[in-house]
Amino acid sequence: MNLINLKILICICFFSFCQTVMGQNIEIKITNIKSEKGNVCLAFFESDKEFKNEKPKFELKSDKHALCKGTMSFFIPYHIGLVGVSVLDDENADGRMNYKLISIPREGFGFSNYYHKGLFKPKFDDFSFELNANETRKVKIKMKYFD
Repeated sequence: MNLINLKILICICFFSFCQTVMGQNIEIKITNIKSEKGNVCLAFFESDKEFKNEKPKFELKSDKHALCKGTMSFFIPYHIGLVGVSVLDDENADGRMNYKLISIPREGFGFSNYYHKGLFKPKFDDFSFELNANETRKVKIKMKYFD
């Protein structure tokens, strides 16, 4: 078993355990993923300060083995409260966003229920939502690329 598969197995076990403890979930559907290369990295922020400092409360990285026609889905048990999800299409699997000249992203990105149209980082309020007790919140994330 390679290291990536072991990490995925550990995450599945962790999420299965959390499912029995927490009754709320985030069902994430990511669309418009253009490449089968690299990883998809999800970051869960719970405040504007975390987002500004790029210090998420929780992170999840997945290879793209489940990619089907540019779409991937995740079912994440999560706790009650304010949360915003950002996604990086880490095509070169280096664990970070790569940029072109003048800070234009070289890799795809997306935000929970928000399609970013500007060049600058969105505000946390643009893509955050409240997760309530015993709720399964459906979240759509459409990836954006600057080709």
